Amino acid sequence: MPELPEVEIVTRNLNQIVAPNEKMLEIKFYRKDLRHKIPIKAIQELCGSEIKKIYRRAKFIIFEFAEASIVSHLGMTGYWRLENLNWIKRKHDHISIRLAGNRFLIYNDARRFGEFNYFLSAQVNNRFKNFGPEPLSTETDFNKLTADFKKLKNLIKVALMNQKNLVGVGNIYASEALFKAKIKPNRLASRISLLEYSRLWLEIQNVLQKAILAGGSSIQNYQNGYGEKGSFQSQFAVYGRAKQMCLVCRCKIKTKIFGGRSTFWCSECQK
Repeated sequence: MPELPEVEIVTRNLNQIVAPNEKMLEIKFYRKDLRHKIPIKAIQELCGSEIKKIYRRAKFIIFEFAEASIVSHLGMTGYWRLENLNWIKRKHDHISIRLAGNRFLIYNDARRFGEFNYFLSAQVNNRFKNFGPEPLSTETDFNKLTADFKKLKNLIKVALMNQKNLVGVGNIYASEALFKAKIKPNRLASRISLLEYSRLWLEIQNVLQKAILAGGSSIQNYQNGYGEKGSFQSQFAVYGRAKQMCLVCRCKIKTKIFGGRSTFWCSECQK
């Protein structure tokens, strides 16, 4: 957490808050590192520069300037929020960006697993060169994606969560999409049929889009750029519902750890 829907929502919020070509007037750091050391000096040199655009790649938020970009990852507990003049610093507030009109973007991260990094414009694409395609992009070739997945030796659930294969589909949405596609999570990716893959890609898109419309999933820390919680967790069919009855067939939902993550499925619906 957060996964693609939550990061997409925050990115959209930031685009509502930050006007096109608005300047980053000032940035302050209240610690020197998150998961990694923050290149503070290089980032501060961008003060006074225009933010050309803010966009998402995988689970990352990119603030693009003319000559460089800041790449933000929310980690497990990170979030951005909007504050006004005389805002009161909270515990775990690590970064503040001042915009026009005494507005401030504040980054808070209790567990500090997030990332805040600097890349020259020519280097940004290299940061994501080993990442897979976007599941919601119209440019993604799903026939090629199917062929690539058919070559994998991993379990399908594990393969879906590997960002080198496909980005943004984390633990929650992999479990939900596999249930909707009627595919058992511990089947080998290479043994899934072309028809099943066609159904899986469609269900991944459906689940992600529905999660975005619901404001994302707020299980623990997630909130959007306005401090609001998501509600998609109320629509979970299998995730977090171990031993509860399946909403379709009334069998009990099973759970097991695959690839280091808890996985949930219905043994009747997902044979």
